[in-house]
Amino acid sequence: MRMKQLAVAIALIGAGAAINAHAEEKVNKVERVEVTGSSIKRVQKEGAAPVETISRKQIEKTGATTVNELLKSVSSLDTFDQGEISSNSPSGSGGANVKMRGLGETDLLVLLNGRRLPVNAMADGSGAGAAVDINLIPLSAIERVEILKDGGSAIYGADAVAGVINFITKKNYQGGDLRAKTGISSRGDANETSVGMSAGFGDYEEDGFNVLASFDVFKRDPIYRADRDLTKSADFRRFGGPDGRSSYSPYGNKLDSKGRFTGEQVKPCPADLLVDGRCRYDFGSSLLTSFNGADRMSGMGVARLRVSDTTTAYIQGFYSTSTDHFEAHPVPDFFKLPDGSSYAGRFMQGGPRITDRQASLSQFVMGLEGSVAGFDWSVAAGHGLSQVYSLNSNYFDANKWDDALTNGLIDATVTTNNPALVDSLKVKATRDASNALYFVDSKISGETPLALPGGKVAFAVGASYTKEVLKDTPDPLTQAGLVVGSIAQAGVNASRDNKALFAEISLPIHSTLEVQGAVRYDSYSSENSSSESKASPKVSIRFQPLKELLLRASYAKSFRMPTLKQLNGGVDQGAMDIKTADECLALGEPANCAITAYEVSGSNKNLTPETGTSFNVGVVADVGIFSGSVDWWKIQKEDTIGKPSVLEALQAKKIGYDKDGRLLVFTNLQNISKFESSGIDVEGRLRFPTSFGTYTFSDSATYYLEQRQTKVSGEWENLKGIYASPIWRNTFRAEADYGVWSSALAVRTTGDFLDTDIRETDSLKVPAGIPTVPSYTETDLSVTYTGFKGLKLDAGVKNVFDNMPPFSLRNVETNNHSQMGFAELYNVRGRFFSVGAQYSFK
Repeated sequence: MRMKQLAVAIALIGAGAAINAHAEEKVNKVERVEVTGSSIKRVQKEGAAPVETISRKQIEKTGATTVNELLKSVSSLDTFDQGEISSNSPSGSGGANVKMRGLGETDLLVLLNGRRLPVNAMADGSGAGAAVDINLIPLSAIERVEILKDGGSAIYGADAVAGVINFITKKNYQGGDLRAKTGISSRGDANETSVGMSAGFGDYEEDGFNVLASFDVFKRDPIYRADRDLTKSADFRRFGGPDGRSSYSPYGNKLDSKGRFTGEQVKPCPADLLVDGRCRYDFGSSLLTSFNGADRMSGMGVARLRVSDTTTAYIQGFYSTSTDHFEAHPVPDFFKLPDGSSYAGRFMQGGPRITDRQASLSQFVMGLEGSVAGFDWSVAAGHGLSQVYSLNSNYFDANKWDDALTNGLIDATVTTNNPALVDSLKVKATRDASNALYFVDSKISGETPLALPGGKVAFAVGASYTKEVLKDTPDPLTQAGLVVGSIAQAGVNASRDNKALFAEISLPIHSTLEVQGAVRYDSYSSENSSSESKASPKVSIRFQPLKELLLRASYAKSFRMPTLKQLNGGVDQGAMDIKTADECLALGEPANCAITAYEVSGSNKNLTPETGTSFNVGVVADVGIFSGSVDWWKIQKEDTIGKPSVLEALQAKKIGYDKDGRLLVFTNLQNISKFESSGIDVEGRLRFPTSFGTYTFSDSATYYLEQRQTKVSGEWENLKGIYASPIWRNTFRAEADYGVWSSALAVRTTGDFLDTDIRETDSLKVPAGIPTVPSYTETDLSVTYTGFKGLKLDAGVKNVFDNMPPFSLRNVETNNHSQMGFAELYNVRGRFFSVGAQYSFK
């Protein structure tokens, strides 16, 4: 943690934070500032809560071109690429989310200048993806990022269970800059190009106003599975894994009345595709991507005006848009033969399924801020909006399709059907979603006349009103599950209101001891579901017996509201395979069964808020050239929202059959479990100023001590160290600054984990011999030159040693994962070169 740079002004709930974070204040001016995790301005550089800051200079040294890429360098965070890493079917929100402490993306609150952003409008029925799409936040406009690694509901309300990420934009900028960057992988793909410009005029301190505008464009080409050894074929027997090629074959694998494979095909199967009595289809040899392309544009504007000596008016807004194009393999389904029997087939003549998705994220805020009688005040109003529109081509109307198959008009095993007839059966499936936030907030803070031995008692109080409106509208055929090759998706039209009051107090008991307390009361009301109210308290202690030593501790209660989709989203349905021994036996079938079924899951109006308790105890040292910290943390959650596993549903006989005899497994959402996670964060920094440059070495690591949750039965099961849950992460950085030259080396390591989804309990042990997915390291190098007036040149290499993700057997064994041969923690871009330039002028 960079202790000597933590006293930076940070935007929080008040309007003043939205515009007036004085990161560039004059050197000799001492000022109380707000720090993420508190609404009280203070002078201390380190507070009672652990906050990690990524400055603009650090952002540039990482060479990151997206927020998602930047946050991968933070050891305490885990980014999840719903839109960037592909799966075998073109569903999902298309966004990139971030997680912390082993919790989901919905437990980490994302703010822009201290204000909540609307979550991705196109979440799935389980609520996955109902978080801010971080790649729609324009990285070039960010001055710094602050990460609160502690519960934040007492200050910010719902969803700040694991912590808070606060993105703070540039302010009071004069002059202009033009910037461009391009890059390409060592294999000649994944090309990236970004260009942008910023301009600002007016010095707020001298002229009484400032206006800033910026605009950026970003484009990235995809990586196709066929272009990487790891993903070029879904037959993973070459790595000691299973044959992951699909049983939905163009040659047709016949099924019995219960959906079991008979071992026969509709058309003769080539010998190299016939495995275990089933004809296979290879995903890897198709047009599927392993890393999607992207086209993004963003613009931001900020204006500040001094109304009087004590009052400032401001307006701030940003708009970001993204488009992506995704091609998947041709339509798979259970197809009928004229005799009434069925087979698992794939209609190649239909062409690749195509998804064109457009997404946007925007926020507009206007307000007043000022001071009166020694107190700071602010009032603001604004609107945020997430929109996603998806157009899906080369799908088929199920009613027309079934009629054509039954009447023998179409043979799905050939490519010589009448093209006009095929086109007449096609349908363009659409999904149009928006999630809007309307908000008004106000706050007042300052010092009271009451003095304690350590100084005056300080306080902050505030109130806010927020309205959230979600509209998610798939086309009627998709909602009815009548689009061949697509999952059934429910529509939702719901809203809710939130009224909140908060208060915070700082008690300087002694010059070395400060006690802080905060509480927030939130009341939610909705016409679509029941009303809820929650109070979230927090107590923290800051003890600094020596200038070089700080001790801190905190206790906080938090909560997460069910998303509007989870409460009101209806039912979604998707294809799945039942093939594990336990699942087969629970269904009353032989242990080696292979049954195709449909999982039916969806919303529940009776869901209640998840509640959490967090603890943090830490020590911070700042001695000469060294600064560092060690923090122990623990999070406990109750009433966690989730769905039972397929195995649990089968064991509970939550099954049925549709009109065609296909097995249905019901896994609706419930307040299902408890969750616990604990660990240690360690950070250290050495800085050596010398006559031939300044050299800085830093390291940050997160180690999990515990990660577990209860099953539906109430029995605890272990999550620590199983598939995609590494026990530790580490980021090492070495930086050198000498005159017009600077360079940075970053080494990012993700720890190993067992290659299994088996969650050990008192009654179930992980079998011996389960392989371990080894740790994975990427090394990045960058160099910057500023020897020309106004011009900055940079070059970099990411993943210098061209490491590819380690193979994961579990990734390809079930439909629960991407089935690309590696955990979703990584990508297969490999070594990547980039060069860039920025010209600044006054």
